[in-house]
Amino acid sequence: MIAKPDFLKRGEAARLFPLVADTSREQRIASILLSVATQVPALASDLLGTAGVRIGARSKVEAFTEVVLQQDCAGTNRPDGLIVVTSGKNRWSALVEAKIGKAELDPDQVQRYIEMARDNGIDAVITISNQFVARPDQSPVQVSKVLLRKVNLFHWSWMSIVTACEILEHQQSVEDTEQAFLMRELLRYLNDQRTGIERFTQMGPEWKDLTQRVTNGATLKRSDDDVASAIGSWFEEERDLCLQLSRHVGQPVETVIERKLKLEPAARMKAAIGALVDNPILTSTYRVPDCAGDIDVAANLQSRSLSASMKVKAPLDKKSTKARVNWLLKMLKEDDPRLHVTAHWPGRAAPTQRPLSVLREDPDAIQTDNPSVAPHALEITLIDSNAKRFAGRRTFIEDLETIVPIFYDLVGQNLRAWRPAPPRPVKPKPDDNALDTMQEAADDEAQLSAQSD
Repeated sequence: MIAKPDFLKRGEAARLFPLVADTSREQRIASILLSVATQVPALASDLLGTAGVRIGARSKVEAFTEVVLQQDCAGTNRPDGLIVVTSGKNRWSALVEAKIGKAELDPDQVQRYIEMARDNGIDAVITISNQFVARPDQSPVQVSKVLLRKVNLFHWSWMSIVTACEILEHQQSVEDTEQAFLMRELLRYLNDQRTGIERFTQMGPEWKDLTQRVTNGATLKRSDDDVASAIGSWFEEERDLCLQLSRHVGQPVETVIERKLKLEPAARMKAAIGALVDNPILTSTYRVPDCAGDIDVAANLQSRSLSASMKVKAPLDKKSTKARVNWLLKMLKEDDPRLHVTAHWPGRAAPTQRPLSVLREDPDAIQTDNPSVAPHALEITLIDSNAKRFAGRRTFIEDLETIVPIFYDLVGQNLRAWRPAPPRPVKPKPDDNALDTMQEAADDEAQLSAQSD
């Protein structure tokens, strides 16, 4: 029997098999997720860790649905769930609001729940939907910062929950047989398209017109609606692709965002709009654990091409360009006609680029006009050009989500960062006194030998 917290007027324990109407999809999926999280500590720890909550060995995680709070003047607000974590004398709690399918979060509803949480001494509000955000502490909706002084707001996309389950399963983090079964069943349920969980599948409706304008040489403006729409779509796809990469490698992959923009979504959007206006290229960077370098992904609206690349430091213990290029080629076991290598040179020399297939035959083909210099860095890029598919809202996403995993399989998993060899032991040099002593000993030995003769 679960003891209800004092601020809860009415509420049922989250059920694995909730008895709800067929139309109550959000209530059903929220109840199933919360009930499994209470029984699988590894899942609860992974999800709630994004909200800064630590689940210890003695922590107790409880969840409720059909929530009615004590302090609710209207009495009509019904959050989809409530999570309560008790660790000793400490208690942390959060209201949960879930949306499914095409439904998006309602800013007014989220604001009401934040106010309810504040009035009832609840620590946070967690929203769940098919909308994507760069970080769990950011939200798809704008709310007053005044309201967030006492209540934290977090957001999980459904695909981020799927990813968390898949990584836990891949890493075999759940050893208990019953818990592992529950999580596999949850994952099976969430992966069924009938539940209403969706990935990001297409760019905004203005995408085709924007690509055409860039092709025609039009000047983009920061105030253009299609520019803002493209950035918003790109950010959602960036997060979705990050989750796909995480599932692809079985470990959490990070999106690399400039530090000053991480906590300021509005500032990041403004900066990205300005960058696209100045240079019509959409870019993102992904960091895979233990990879030799970050993976840079770009969509060039002018050339209508997609690319994924990785740069590594050239081995300084190899002096010639040929030796440094061969060092790289030995790590790349498979060829792809879309793979190119770029050499970055010291000083002001412009980078040079050649297809990987050409360098297989002649590693010196990438050399600059100055044969005495060698590149300090080598960059491998997979370039995919298909103008017609690039302009399509869906085909653009399909191609992007195809080439990035391919690039990782061909390049990312095989590259190893160069490290200098450890120093050799230094042999002590005899000092001058030691040399004099050795010479005197040699002279004495020679004198004795002469006397004996």
